[in-house]
Amino acid sequence: MKKNFFISLTLCSFLWITSGHAEENKILTETIKGAIKDLVEDNAAFANQKVEKDFKAFLDIQNPRVTMVLCSDSRVQTDNFSQGAENDIFVARNIGNQFVTTAGSIEYGVNVLKTPVLMIVGHSHCGAIKAAMGDVGSLPAGIRKEVETIDVKAAKDDKQGVIENVHYQVEKALNQFKDKVNAAQLAIVGAVYDFRNDYGYGYGQLIIVNLNGEKDPEKIKDSHYFDNIKKVSIGVN
Repeated sequence: MKKNFFISLTLCSFLWITSGHAEENKILTETIKGAIKDLVEDNAAFANQKVEKDFKAFLDIQNPRVTMVLCSDSRVQTDNFSQGAENDIFVARNIGNQFVTTAGSIEYGVNVLKTPVLMIVGHSHCGAIKAAMGDVGSLPAGIRKEVETIDVKAAKDDKQGVIENVHYQVEKALNQFKDKVNAAQLAIVGAVYDFRNDYGYGYGQLIIVNLNGEKDPEKIKDSHYFDNIKKVSIGVN
């Protein structure tokens, strides 16, 4: 009798676990289907609004003005700060918006496509920065390899860490492209995209924190690069 009880209990547990996994798999399947459906249908809607002349200017060549280094974070997209990114922004992405882990792509944008602007964009609440400020030893090897190249150990919190990382990446870029910057052929801009209003300028603001290595907001404001801009957020406390 006791044996039969344990057999029944084990069977019930197995069925409960199996049922739970089946429900999770069903939800996951629906999520996958929904994501693919949205991608395909959104692209179809985009394509239906376009005609041949909309693509004619860049069918055989790209001529962007900006090489942009972005974090891979899904909350950060080029259309958050550009209404015409197509054929205008050459994007290199990685966790932590780093120079070293995507140097080849950046060099292609600056040296081959000859974009006159290199913009490195960090963002509020960056997981890579938080990870780099903690114990990276527990991270999976591939992730650890990327996070270890972020130097923000001296930052007091992740808000400061995001900014310090942007400065650090601008410094790396300056080491590579110093001659172009000195010849006024390239401007390296460091910025923070703040979708949380962590820095007080408002939700979704792009904040300039570095220009060619200069971190002083007042000196950045004096640059002729910002002439005739109606509104620009420069520097953080």
